[in-house]
Amino acid sequence: MLIVCATYRLESSGIFSIQFLHVFRCQANTTRLDVKVRTIEGQYGTLQAYITPRIQPKTCQVKGYLIKPLSLHRRTHVIDEKRPMNELKLTGYFSLGEVHSWVSYCIPDVPEKAPPGETVTLLFQSTLLETQLVCTYAQNTINFRSDNISTISILKEVITKLATTRKIQLSINYTLEESSVTHMLKLIHPKLEYQLNLAKKVQLIDALREVALHEKDTEFMSAEYKEIMKNAEEIQAEHRLQPCHLERLYGMITDLFIDKFKFKGMNVKAKVPQLLQILDGYDITKLLDFFDNAQQPVQYDRDRE
Repeated sequence: MLIVCATYRLESSGIFSIQFLHVFRCQANTTRLDVKVRTIEGQYGTLQAYITPRIQPKTCQVKGYLIKPLSLHRRTHVIDEKRPMNELKLTGYFSLGEVHSWVSYCIPDVPEKAPPGETVTLLFQSTLLETQLVCTYAQNTINFRSDNISTISILKEVITKLATTRKIQLSINYTLEESSVTHMLKLIHPKLEYQLNLAKKVQLIDALREVALHEKDTEFMSAEYKEIMKNAEEIQAEHRLQPCHLERLYGMITDLFIDKFKFKGMNVKAKVPQLLQILDGYDITKLLDFFDNAQQPVQYDRDRE
């Protein structure tokens, strides 16, 4: 059995581009295959699986799975009103049904048809970071509120593209809450700190095993090193289960950094290497200072040039 998985995305030019392509060639006796795909919000399209079994005559079955822009969000019924919220307001000439289709295109767990009433309010929560999103829309107006600037940025980009495709002009207004950036970094902090410590432990395991191999008595080791040696297999197994989790957290912080200043009309992509350097030697105080002072001119390290 042969399975080809491909993700297609419709570009603004009207051409479909392939974002992901993978081929699974199964053994002769294979009758079942489970494939798990970890999505990244903001990267969306249709995942199509072309399944070709080893039978005669040759056939191919195609299965399509829609990956939405905010694929890691789910419906909820309660939000924390005390959180700092960024706001995006879009106005124009469009029907309630049309704006509902836009929301359904962007976020999972949205009913196919708009609920009854002139105004609709839907609440969502991120399954990864537990950030929240409030969608309120009616005829000719949409309002999004979220404690994550990147969520607002994705919605702005996608809905603007959908409206442009249908030749609908939108008036865009947004309000950024500066404290939401600090709030986001503190939400990510325990997850990032845990992953960095996990990666550090994995790097130490081989060295500690080498020492233990040549030393009869390992009592001189610290309690931390003894704990790593004792749980080495569990640590390595956990790291194998989520090998890219640290890179995902790096990506979220980078997106947050870029999106914060993009809404201010500033391009700070040139400072991303500095940000990654700070993340490698992670200290939350230094990270917060970098976000606060990133409007200053980029300072280069002459010794590195």
